[in-house]
Amino acid sequence: MSGPAFVGRERETAQCAAMLRDRVPAVLILGETGVGKSALLAAVRAEIEDFAETFEIHGSPSLQRVPYGVLAPFLGGLPTEQAGSRIAVLRAFWRRVEELRSRSESRLVLVIDDAHTVDALTAEVIAELVGAGWAQALVTSPDGALLPPPLMQLWIDGGAERIDLEPFSADDAQTFLEAALGERVLPSTARRLWRDSQGNPMLLRCLMDEARRAGSLIERRGTWLLAAEPERRSDGLVGLVRDQLQRLSAEEREALMLVAVAQPAPLNLVEANFGGDVVRSLVAKRLVLPPDGADGALRLRHVVYGEAIFQLIPLIRSLRLQQLAADHRARQVSTADGLLCAVSWALGCGLVLDEAIYLKAARVAARLGEHSLALRATDAVTSPELLAQARLVRGLVAYSSNHYSEAVELLEPSAELDAEGLLASGLLWLYSRDALGHPHDEIARDLKGLAEHEEKGPWDLLRLIFASVRGDYAGLEVGLAAWRSAWRASEATERSAAERGVAAALEAEVLACRGLLVESMAAASQALELLVSDETMGALSEFAAVRFVYAAVTAGQWDAVESIPARFAAPPLHEDSFQLGATLACARGIALLRQGRFRHALEELEPTLEELRICDSQHVFRLCAAGAAYAAARLGDWGQAADFLEDTRSSGRVSASMVRPLAALYEAAAACAVGPDASALAAFEAAIDEAAQGPRRDVSLQALFLWFEAGQRDRLDELLAVAWPMEGQWAEAGVLLGAAFDEGSPDSLRAAGDALRSAGFPRLARECYSEALAQLENSPSRSDARLVWEGQRACDAELGERETAPQPSDSAGELTRRERQIVALAISGLSDREIADRLTVSVRTVEGHLYRAYSKLGVSSREQLSSAVGLAPENEYTVPQTK
Repeated sequence: MSGPAFVGRERETAQCAAMLRDRVPAVLILGETGVGKSALLAAVRAEIEDFAETFEIHGSPSLQRVPYGVLAPFLGGLPTEQAGSRIAVLRAFWRRVEELRSRSESRLVLVIDDAHTVDALTAEVIAELVGAGWAQALVTSPDGALLPPPLMQLWIDGGAERIDLEPFSADDAQTFLEAALGERVLPSTARRLWRDSQGNPMLLRCLMDEARRAGSLIERRGTWLLAAEPERRSDGLVGLVRDQLQRLSAEEREALMLVAVAQPAPLNLVEANFGGDVVRSLVAKRLVLPPDGADGALRLRHVVYGEAIFQLIPLIRSLRLQQLAADHRARQVSTADGLLCAVSWALGCGLVLDEAIYLKAARVAARLGEHSLALRATDAVTSPELLAQARLVRGLVAYSSNHYSEAVELLEPSAELDAEGLLASGLLWLYSRDALGHPHDEIARDLKGLAEHEEKGPWDLLRLIFASVRGDYAGLEVGLAAWRSAWRASEATERSAAERGVAAALEAEVLACRGLLVESMAAASQALELLVSDETMGALSEFAAVRFVYAAVTAGQWDAVESIPARFAAPPLHEDSFQLGATLACARGIALLRQGRFRHALEELEPTLEELRICDSQHVFRLCAAGAAYAAARLGDWGQAADFLEDTRSSGRVSASMVRPLAALYEAAAACAVGPDASALAAFEAAIDEAAQGPRRDVSLQALFLWFEAGQRDRLDELLAVAWPMEGQWAEAGVLLGAAFDEGSPDSLRAAGDALRSAGFPRLARECYSEALAQLENSPSRSDARLVWEGQRACDAELGERETAPQPSDSAGELTRRERQIVALAISGLSDREIADRLTVSVRTVEGHLYRAYSKLGVSSREQLSSAVGLAPENEYTVPQTK
């Protein structure tokens, strides 16, 4: 059984089949409407066809009151006057069963879908067959629906096993969507649809189909993603909900509508108007969540149902429901879901709320990506004292949509905002102008003019943020010191938590650039704590979070990146705001690159790049593209690497100053691998020189590692010198590597390899093992060589490259004569120095030829050369050359 309807139910299918194989009399499958019970039945039928014949009976609400109504198709030939006779019906049905049994020696399994709508007399017939051992039963029913007493008795008597079918997990939803769409689905897109559907497969498919029809769910480069806010009040969803409502009693419908309008609706409010039995029925049918909290509060199980219900409620009835919920309004708007529900409902039916409520809802909606609701709510704000804050929300929406020109107009910092608002608007105003390519001198003049005109506000901090934007770290460090001195000396002005949080985030950035990465993480963590009550839709909190993530990745503390979503999961923040998820995914990809896991890095970075095309709020698009290009190049996929390099040169894409030099390094390294000629190598080396001689230790360290990864061994002393005073595992790896190659003994190289592999750097470890093996090749101690070889094999297995070695795009025959000569000497076991001496050339020349040969052949180490070129050392290359 395959297909999207069945994805994610393999465990339940196997469980049902095993129970039937073990002769369990009946298996009862329960779950909410739309969870996939019918699809599971089909899968189980296919699974048991080798040992059982299935006989399918479909329950029907229209036949529920008709005795033996669902058995009519199986009672052919029964006289009309006997249709009401239980014995006659049982005999006729039994004959049909016997026909099936006589055609096969297989067991008989009665498959009964929607068993709650089977009439009681039919249920008695089924129960008798099962009780007598003539058949087994596979039964489905929605949660909370009452089974006919005879079938319920099977359960009570212990003759049935029960399986509760749960909604999809987030991972199952991802798999389901990819099976339905036939291509990869962006993780953030899958999360959004899963969150909206709460994992219900029927709702998930409905939302997916509606998003495709509306054009918000699109495919780019083999990846499906939400390119716009999904439409969730579509005809398909409304029709689905209408069908659900028609199955309810009039009281249940009214109560459900009240819960939708007032959620979280007080339990006593709903019970007072419709009774406790109605509430219990809605909970049992899994339309409403059980009462929550000390006082009891009712919420819809699926928020999207509320949006569709709003569209179905007539205006007169909606006003009546609003009157019932009016006294509860203050409590309702205290929660995010209730706030959005109340404001959306009010805007739809013309109800007037306090403007502060509209503004609060606009902030929450903007943070959650509900841009249309955010803009509608800000349009309802007309009070002069709230206009500046409403403008900030509109600016945030524009910025999140990459509409930078509009954002510049809306986000110009103003003293009308409080300190927190001014910093947030100023931050995004600076980011927008930088993205538009405005000259920094012009921005500086405008910022100075605004500060002089407004006077009041944290303009000093805004100037420091601008120093960060333009990459002036010397000025930023001096400015921060002056800011701290002024703050401590001032007795009249107490800096707000937002101001201190932003200052701590800037401090983290400075520390990271100096290589003090553990201190940087601590400063960024402090900033996040100070900004925990961020009322700026997460703008300032994300500013701090990105600096924490950068320090963590640069330090080599990869797992620390995963701590960030938890900080944003609870109100007032949210992990999906500002597309922070894409920035975190980019960081994961770069972390995988640094570990040498190029295939996994590409799998992370490629879809992330498509998401960043839509919103690159932290300006990491070029870093992501350059990292993807480098990963593809190291895997030998030159064509894909070239495509990603084109992305790095896209017009209108600016890199944040913090990551700009890293993007340039990865771009140069990838370009050199794609087109390994003298000019590309020279450009790569120039980029390495510029970074290594620059003021930023974090960038210098990465540059020297990239040079090492390119097969160059002439700057290991620089790597050791840069890494030694730095903090973090990444720097420690540099120290281990530099020291081991500097000493050069097999023992030191093997020890470094062991340590690097344990620390999570399998590719660097493999380089150490390879060098140790080369030195042990003629050693009498075969046990030492064996240990090193086993370490190398372990690295290969961890990297997954033993079975999936990259395929070269050029054959050995396309190497130049000199390259083939040097490759053959390398295969024979000579070192770079020995090759240089034999050919009367410099070591740098040998390294350059080997690097270009590696790139052409799609390999990354000497031990891969032999199999890549199919060459054995030839006399032409190995005979001593006369000087």
